[in-house]
Amino acid sequence: MLAGCSGTDTADTSSNNQAEAPPVAMPPPIVASHTYRCVGGDVIYVDFLKDELSINVRQGSSGPSARLTAPAPDSTYAGNGMTLTVSGKDIDVREPGKPSRKCARA
Repeated sequence: MLAGCSGTDTADTSSNNQAEAPPVAMPPPIVASHTYRCVGGDVIYVDFLKDELSINVRQGSSGPSARLTAPAPDSTYAGNGMTLTVSGKDIDVREPGKPSRKCARA
């Protein structure tokens, strides 16, 4: 008889845990990307997502991207301390400690 061999079956818990994990949702696709030039010369890049509730905002050509969300389509987006309101081809950007910026689609 071999030592350490018993008739008990040990379940592989790692595969069981993976089976119980919730599925990961893919982010909504980008449906439009626009560049906005602000008073003062700042440039803001905005990607509008298909869910109509999310945008990605980047300030400058190589700055980090921030995800902003809105509670309903055609309302103000907010996130990371920033709010962004779209009005036709213009946006109004507000950030803590900075004056409000009006920007026009380039």
